[in-house]
This record gives sequence, C-alpha cells and structure tokens, in this order.
Amino acid sequence: MGFRGRTVAALMALTAVTACVATYAVLEFPRWNGIATGTAVWGNGQTQEGLRQSEIDKLNKAVSLIEKRYLLPADRNRLLDGALQGMVESLSDPYSIYKSADEADAYVDALQGAFTGIGAELRMEKGAVVVEAPIRGSPAERAGLQSRDVLLSINGESLYGLSLSEAIAKIRGPKGTKAKLKVQRAGRAEPLDLELVRDRIDPIAVGSEVGEDGIGHLFINQFTSETASQVAEELEAMKSQGLKALVIDVRNNPGGYLQSVVEVADQLLEKGKPIVQSEYRDGQRKVDVAEHGAKNGERYPLVVLINKGSASASEILAGALKQSAGAVLVGDTSYGKGTVQVHFNSELGDDSLIKLTVYKWLLPDGTWINEQGLKPDVPVAQPDYFLAWRLPRDRVLKLDSTGGDIGNLQTILSGVGYPTDRRDGYYSEKTKQAVERFQADESLPKTGEVDSATAQRLEEKLYSIIQDKTNDAQWQTALAEARKLLESSESP
Repeated sequence: MGFRGRTVAALMALTAVTACVATYAVLEFPRWNGIATGTAVWGNGQTQEGLRQSEIDKLNKAVSLIEKRYLLPADRNRLLDGALQGMVESLSDPYSIYKSADEADAYVDALQGAFTGIGAELRMEKGAVVVEAPIRGSPAERAGLQSRDVLLSINGESLYGLSLSEAIAKIRGPKGTKAKLKVQRAGRAEPLDLELVRDRIDPIAVGSEVGEDGIGHLFINQFTSETASQVAEELEAMKSQGLKALVIDVRNNPGGYLQSVVEVADQLLEKGKPIVQSEYRDGQRKVDVAEHGAKNGERYPLVVLINKGSASASEILAGALKQSAGAVLVGDTSYGKGTVQVHFNSELGDDSLIKLTVYKWLLPDGTWINEQGLKPDVPVAQPDYFLAWRLPRDRVLKLDSTGGDIGNLQTILSGVGYPTDRRDGYYSEKTKQAVERFQADESLPKTGEVDSATAQRLEEKLYSIIQDKTNDAQWQTALAEARKLLESSESP
C-alpha cells in the first residue's frame, strides 16, 4: 500500500531537498464585522477610543527629542514601526505580532505558499525564538529539531532579543546554503549544534492510504484554505478502496485556519455535533457545530494520532473527534495552544499588519487546554532514536571523545542495528567497533571514526528506519486501537 498522488513520493522528494521557515498563522480566520473597531478597555477598567491627547503629545515629544538630540539621523518610519512593535510586544503574548509595510507582504505570502529556510514553525517567547513544530519531511525534522526547542544562534549570530522578523531574516538564506543552529533543549545542560541546508518547500497538507484490512491513514500537516477540500478528496478515494476505520494523523501539525478545521471536522462528525467553542473578551461564547455531517451518514471508527508538535487547529480537531465522535487519542500530550488570532491588514491605514489574539477556543465540553494540551487516551512514546539529532560535520567523533554528540551517536548506532556497550556519551572501544562494523557494511573506509561521510550515511540509514511505519510505535498502537474499534463496531 502507498500514499496517493501528492503524498509520500512527493513527501520523500521534499524531504531530500527542501526546508522552510516562517511563522504561520497558528489559528486564524478573516476579520469579521465588529472586531476591527471598538473601544479599548484599559487596566483601570475605563474605556478609551484611541489615544488621549496627552498620550499623543508624549509620543510627539519623544519623536522630537530623538530627531533633535540623538547622535545619528533617525528614520521616522522606523520610529513609528518601532513604537507599534513595542505596543504589541508589551502584551506579552507570543502570538500577537506587528509587521511593517515592508514585511507584511512577505509574511502573508509565507502563510499561503512556498518559502525557504529550515522547515520549522517558529514563534517568540520572552525574547527567544521557540520551535512550535518541525514541518513533516523537512530538514529541520531530519536534523532532530523538536517542539519547544529554543534557537539560540544561527551561524554564530545570537537570535536572543531580536524581533521574530529579524530572527527570520537571519535564518532565511539562499537555497543550498548551510544554517548552523545552536539549540537549547529542555532537560539538557549543554546546547545542541545542528547543521541544516536551506531550500524551498511547498508544504504538503494532506495525504492518505488504506490497508488491506480497510483501516485508513489520513495525515493532515496543516490547515490551509484548501485542506478541507483535500480531505474530502482523500476520504472519497479511501472509501473507494474499502475504508472501514480511520486513523487521522496530526502529529507535528502546528495548526492553521479556524474555518478550515471546522470544515474538516464537519466531514467526520454527525450533523449537529459540537466542534469547538469560542469565548470572547466579554465572556460570551459561540459554538460551532457540524452543519452538514459525514457524507451520506458514513461515519467510521476513529483514532487520532497526536504529539507535542500538534498545536491549535490540530488540537481542535482531535478534541472535537474525541468528545463528539468517541475517537481514541494515541501518542503524546499535545502542544496546548488555546487562543485564536486575527490579521488586521487594513486598519492601520497603510500596508502594515497587526495580528492579535482575540479570543479563546475551548473543547466542546468547555475545557480550555491552553498550556496544558490534550492528553492521549493511550500514551505511547516513540523509540529513543526518533529523538536523535543531526551529527556534527565540523569535527570527527572518535575514541575517548565525550559529550552529548557521542551519546547521540550511540543512540543512532543502536537505532540502525549496531548497538554498543554504553549510551552515556563516552566513545568507548565497543563504540568504535560498532562504527567499524557499520562502515564495513556500508563500504566506507573502516576507520572507527565518524567523519562527515559516515555521519551522512548513518543519518540516511536512520531516516529510512524512522520512515518505515513498522518502527513507528505510535502508528502501530493507533493501528491496533483502530482494529479494536472496528471489531467492536462489527460485533452483533
């Protein structure tokens, strides 16, 4: 069995040559009447339409002081952009951003099309660049970048304290160029050094396959404006192949458009079942329900695969299917993003853009999972080699070396079938012998040392093992759960 059309063949090709970087709208939809304007509620409980005259005067005085007394010439447009940037940053909300007119077009294009970079969904948190999720099949994923990793530097340049746009500008680069990242990971004392190659990516949103037992695998990588129609196509194709039960895979799906996930859920739920609740700043709530329901009343036993890279819209889908269709959740606890953002791209009177968090989203039963995530019904950890990261290319790993990269090497060796005597980060004689066996089997110079060529071959071998679904513990568990549900539904 194999993924259809735009699926696994394209995915493997993209994996080999592509990367991306940008901050997507994690969960957004177009502006609606009533939200673009209105009165602001200040911390003292008073309302105010725009700035008071005294506040305008204060800003004018600051600009005047800078223009008259600052050592160097000041650009008025940059001063204004900086003031707006500061306003949004003062909200202490990593999902609210300001983009100048120069940045806005590129930002919107990145949300809707192809782009270049490393292949990770990024956001800012307390001055640090944080990974929300590596994009499936990207160099970031292959290099071992994980959700909640903090990017400290790129090619030796610190990223701390930069705006997200400034950080992205440094991470972006021409196709084929190297991006050397220093990464801080929770639970590790020392940062990791990862080297990736930038390229272009056209994200693959949806794909599917059906096994001989009638159990389908539908993966959704993001929720774009086209995802719902693509899911409809895949469902029709799976039905024609004898679909009986469905595993929906939203691992490392960082989210997307609210309307998109509502339309996807509508195809899988019984008509009238709740999908998501929205809670506004005044406490009022709105409930989205399945307006059409599963086509022709066709509904299937459902399992949803989630992990810590499943965020926002993917959490909405998983929560809706669990609470409104009895789906079983398998995998790791999800990311935990329970807010909704909106783009305001005309309200400022020029081509600049503000994205603001405007309300919470809640599960059908009213639970807010922000910073908590969805807990799986069946927790499953992947084999430790799934968490391995890219081996260094700027130095050779050899006998008596120590450190995190050696421990990572030992994990990779075990994953590709060449276990050694230890996993503690000391390059022992047994580790050397394991490397020699691997080199001999791969027709590499039998040095017992891991140079660039050996590192590349080890990673290629490991990646092929990870891509083999028989080694994917979460998928295998989801498959077993789907079979249980199928057997139960077919029982008299």
